[in-house]
Amino acid sequence: MILFYSNLINGNTAVLEAEEFHHCCKVLRHQEGDTIHISDGKGKQAIAQISKIRKREAELIVESISEAKPKTSITTIAVAPPKNRARWEWLIEKTVEIGVDRLIPLVTAHTERPKINVERSEKILRSAAMQSLRPFHPSLSPLTNFKALMAELHVDTDCYLAHYSDSNPFLTKLERKNPNSIILIGPEGDFTKEEMEIAISKGFVECNISSHRLRTETAAMVSMSMIKSMGY
Repeated sequence: MILFYSNLINGNTAVLEAEEFHHCCKVLRHQEGDTIHISDGKGKQAIAQISKIRKREAELIVESISEAKPKTSITTIAVAPPKNRARWEWLIEKTVEIGVDRLIPLVTAHTERPKINVERSEKILRSAAMQSLRPFHPSLSPLTNFKALMAELHVDTDCYLAHYSDSNPFLTKLERKNPNSIILIGPEGDFTKEEMEIAISKGFVECNISSHRLRTETAAMVSMSMIKSMGY
């Protein structure tokens, strides 16, 4: 099943615009009268018929609609974006496919990419969510300073700091205590000693996610898989 994104599902009607319209009607060559599946990324999924194709949009008639139950837990990854743009985009795509609910690009002392293309990043996030048939799309936070993130109140959240040490337990060996989780992934140069001390003082627990050194984007994917295996 191919799922198309529409943020304009309104009662018995909906609209496809921009890239979704182009993909549906120009690339896949759907015609008036065809039936397609749509989602608004906020829990609504619908079966709709294309009623009118215009120059830059398609009008739809909603035939049936369902609404998914809201999630009971939120999984967050706060990660310093890799210097290479392609690796950052790969990180977004794969963590969304695995199940991240909130992605926070983190500015640390060693962050190599202090800017990101938010619009492009959101498109990749939405595309990955649609490909995975996720009824609720993850959120992408703006670039967030490390100390600003530490000032947040992580209520009902298990807080993890991915940092390798022989003395650290593996993430999957830690006891789950709360419905939500957040894990910090550092840049290629890792967190500074001060940053780690701040995180630990805020309740973050150091943990290993591998016995090898991982690239940032690989660490994000591995940690995401581990957290999902813990039932978040």
